Amino acid sequence: MTTASPDTVAPISTPDRRLRVFVSSTLQELADERRAIQAVVTQLRLTPVMFELGARPHPPRDLYRAYLAQSDVFVGVYAGSYGWVAPDEEVSGLEDEYNLSGDLPKLIYVKAGVEQQPRLKELLNRIREDDQAAYKRFRTADELAELLADDLAVLLTERFAASRPTPSAVGAEPLRPGRVPVPPTPLVGRDAEVQQVLGLLGDPGVRLVSLIGPGGIGKTRLALQTALLAPSIHEDAVWFVDLATVRDAVGVVDAVAAAFGVRREGTRALLDVLVDRVGDREVLLVLDNFEQVVDAAPQLAQLLDACPGLSILVTSRTVLGLRGEHVLNVAPLDVPTGHGQTMEAVAGSAAVELLVARARQVRPGFRLTPANAAAVADLCRLLDGIPLALELAAAQLRVLSPASLLARLRQRLDRSLDLSVGTVDTPSRQRTLRATLEWSHSLLSDAQRTLLARLSVFTGRWTLEAAEAVGAADGDLEVEETLSALVAESLVVLDDSDPEQLLFRMLSPVRSFAAERLAEGDERDATYARLTHHLVAFAQETGPALLGPDNRVAADLVDTQLEDLLAAADRAVAGDDAETVISLSAPLFPYWWGRGLLLQMSELAETAAALPSARVMGTIPRASLLWARGMFRISQGQLDAAEPLLEELLACLEGPGVERLRAFALAGLALARATSTPQERGALIGEAVAAFRRLRDGWGLTFALSVQGQLALAGGEPDAAVAIHTEALGVARRIASDYLEVQLLDLLGVDALVAGDVDGARARLVPAAEAHQRLADSEGSANCLDGFAAVALLQGRPSVAAELMGVAERTRELVGVTVWPALRPAAAQLDAAVRASLGDAEREDALARGRAMPMLQGLAYAVEATAPAVSPVAPA
Repeated sequence: MTTASPDTVAPISTPDRRLRVFVSSTLQELADERRAIQAVVTQLRLTPVMFELGARPHPPRDLYRAYLAQSDVFVGVYAGSYGWVAPDEEVSGLEDEYNLSGDLPKLIYVKAGVEQQPRLKELLNRIREDDQAAYKRFRTADELAELLADDLAVLLTERFAASRPTPSAVGAEPLRPGRVPVPPTPLVGRDAEVQQVLGLLGDPGVRLVSLIGPGGIGKTRLALQTALLAPSIHEDAVWFVDLATVRDAVGVVDAVAAAFGVRREGTRALLDVLVDRVGDREVLLVLDNFEQVVDAAPQLAQLLDACPGLSILVTSRTVLGLRGEHVLNVAPLDVPTGHGQTMEAVAGSAAVELLVARARQVRPGFRLTPANAAAVADLCRLLDGIPLALELAAAQLRVLSPASLLARLRQRLDRSLDLSVGTVDTPSRQRTLRATLEWSHSLLSDAQRTLLARLSVFTGRWTLEAAEAVGAADGDLEVEETLSALVAESLVVLDDSDPEQLLFRMLSPVRSFAAERLAEGDERDATYARLTHHLVAFAQETGPALLGPDNRVAADLVDTQLEDLLAAADRAVAGDDAETVISLSAPLFPYWWGRGLLLQMSELAETAAALPSARVMGTIPRASLLWARGMFRISQGQLDAAEPLLEELLACLEGPGVERLRAFALAGLALARATSTPQERGALIGEAVAAFRRLRDGWGLTFALSVQGQLALAGGEPDAAVAIHTEALGVARRIASDYLEVQLLDLLGVDALVAGDVDGARARLVPAAEAHQRLADSEGSANCLDGFAAVALLQGRPSVAAELMGVAERTRELVGVTVWPALRPAAAQLDAAVRASLGDAEREDALARGRAMPMLQGLAYAVEATAPAVSPVAPA
């Protein structure tokens, strides 16, 4: 085959220098998909590089090679055809494009249900082995568009923003990549408002913009469109946070922290951690549905004051009342101005455009005609141009003509509704939306009304399985069919936040309306009981998966149910139901640990223990609560307080079915008695390890071996510690537990240090530091930093050692933990040796420098400062 290196091809300029997305596919076979891709890439303000877009002053093959050389992302879309192989070539242009894509990040999409030619199968098999390629299947052009929009948003944030010299490169810890949901339909009639908001956000003097208006007026949709276009202004990233499920002002900080990837760990105020992590980055935070948590406005003011590069876009039904707030009142879409207009004039109305567009979704043949233009115009005027009301009405055009729909709706809206309204809701608009909901509700079947009311108990998103568990009482309705009807009526919407599973949700005005309907009947308590039962079953089923090779998938599943799990735990506390609190939380312990939520769970455990119902719990929930409370105390250094809890736990675990819990109790008690005789603690942990082996429990075995190795090291048996920890590392890797694996790397580094093998210790600690930076787990990072401190000391760099000890010390304070019991003697020896090398004054100065260093920056400094033949300079 004739080849030409992209580096040698003369540049062919494209109209601008925005990031280029090269699209590789066959042309005619995937014409619809290519149009969908072009629309997505353009909407994200990137440059689509597509074969048919070239001016072709060069031969086609030279053209795409030149464009590939100048592109930033490769998108490959494949169906059944391998493509044409040109004369004197060995592969098709399709494969040649992939071959020349080199190290570009690759997004690969394969159409499902299509017979593939043999050479295409060979190409796809090779692509699957490319670690630069993300490989997904799709069925329709619309599904492909949704996948691509999400993948591009994540990829561009991770690959390109991370590669620029930003504040994160000079010390600030990284944030989770920003993500803005991409709506499946285009925004109608809001171009002027979008430009107005972008203009405000582009003004250096404007930091807070509030989109104000009643429910259903289109605030969220306007904010989303603005957020999608905002990266041209806020280049670091844009974060979108939906507050619809947040119940109080405290939850706002939690929600924002979760979006940024900042964890609630330790005793430090989460808002302070947010301030540190955002720093002076140029970012935009979009907060949707703020009206129900307006008491959190002062926290927004604190964020804005402390983070000079932060801008906030808020949607709310009421103003925040903060200094510097710029308010934009979101008006309804413009409607036809009067009767007797021509069809062309009616078609120019944004409200008409939206109504017709949504009608075509449910009735593809629908169009505006001279015969129906007057009725369509009257519909839009009757509904005041309110987008949600128009979408609900459009759903009925599946079976009704515009004139029939107008007559029926007019009867409903002519009724007087005595409604309470918010301070920004004009009564007529609120009555219009409320009456539209009432009218849509009246058109539902009894089963649809019942299911709508029952689904209002979900705080966030839900799956079909969850809807079936909660929505049907003793099989009184067919959930899947009824739910589909509610989606068709626009009362339930599909949630595209997770491309791997089908999720549903309700818009806030609809949920509030449905909750009122549920409260009017006698089903509310029973429906919430079914939801709690479903969530308990979910926790019981998902818990074991968190312990095995599928733990990452299981953790993602818990993410989708987290809001409802926490809400259910709150309801159980309020209802004095300690057993339900434990049933919801205990099986998910690896999730709470991995997501940095142990402190929050510790508080929940203590709250549950104080409930009167805790005194009459069954054996298993009582044991789970005792173990959690005991282990939390060990992590906080309270061994004397932990020991009686774990002794009580061991005493209550008699009989069949409790062997696993008993093994955990033995391991915990061995840690609590770390200062006892080697024989006593050795017997405890030895029995625990043996039990986990019998149970073939990989997670429990790794945990117990970790403890056993620590106790062996403390007992002066470094060779035994290495053997034990090496076995544990193998088990952790077999069950694909990132957190256990990195813990074992840290411990093997400590083992090597005790044996005097400085190079071997650093060889373990460097990959551990890289993993800690990715996981951002504070407790493990502190252990790793102490290991590097010992390496630095043995290299003759006591000042570096003290600095790293300072980072570790401050990190543990923030998390609220201490050094694990069996490692305390080694930590004390390290401190004494540093003190002897530096003296008190110099040691305190170095510790202070370290305490001022962010954790992730400290890990990077540890790797650099302990590299061979390096004279380190600590960051300022």
